[in-house]
Amino acid sequence: MESHNQLRGIVAMLLSGITFVINDSLMKISMQDLPPYEVLVLRGIAGAVLAFIYLTYRGEARFTKTLLTWPVALRALMECVAILTYIIALAHSPIGDVTALFQTTPLLVIVGLVVLQGEKASVLRFGLVLMGFIGALLVAQPGRGTVSGYVMLTLVTAGFAAGRDLAARKIAAEVPAMLSTFILILTVLTGSTICSLLFETWVMPPPALFIAPLAAGLFMMLGHHFTLVAYRLANAQTVAPFYYSFMVFAVISGYFLFGDVPNIISFIGMAIIVLSGLAILTIEKGERADVFQSPDL
Repeated sequence: MESHNQLRGIVAMLLSGITFVINDSLMKISMQDLPPYEVLVLRGIAGAVLAFIYLTYRGEARFTKTLLTWPVALRALMECVAILTYIIALAHSPIGDVTALFQTTPLLVIVGLVVLQGEKASVLRFGLVLMGFIGALLVAQPGRGTVSGYVMLTLVTAGFAAGRDLAARKIAAEVPAMLSTFILILTVLTGSTICSLLFETWVMPPPALFIAPLAAGLFMMLGHHFTLVAYRLANAQTVAPFYYSFMVFAVISGYFLFGDVPNIISFIGMAIIVLSGLAILTIEKGERADVFQSPDL
């Protein structure tokens, strides 16, 4: 059963990567004609409505003190700061540099597990996660533009995103995953609305242009849902490296939707990402096997 849950957690993380890339692709299409925070607001409205419909259908739309705990609120606040800072960095910096720096999130998750929560992690596991990060750098190939304060803001984004994922691990099992996601969406929607009113002039989009941000809301909702499910089902040290699959899916999306052709260095990076993730999974299986092969038995 434990092995089955680990595998399900990995699948959930891969689905999270796919849905988030679809969300980002739709956002990129939308931001060609609309201000970024306005797009976030439209996406948030769609995501909130869809999440509430799902909760109502499942009979889980219960907002009680026992369910609205501090980890739920902390996860939502961390995500809000992460997405608002990410948008600023993305608006003023090369997307490759921003995306590559954001890939430090899984590494920061494992560091947080060790430093903040006292979990054990071997040097080998740290090394494999670092390999995955290097693979992400090879895919994104940052450093071709000038480094500015805006692109370095992505490190702040990664820090809050790691805090979001660490908080997700503290959410009690009785809290419905979609309920936590719904609170997160509402928090980001509130922050995006405030930023849009303060810093942007709204543009009335034509009816056809509503489709992309509204569809982005659906995939954003699914992405957060799958991420929480992944960390709930499996050990964080197992699923965290598969967060790097985001880069692989992003390259595929860039090729088919925006004509971006990856070079040989990008393919090498993708191979490193996959191999490091598989190595982490192999180590986890070996450690579980040692437990049942104790010499004391």
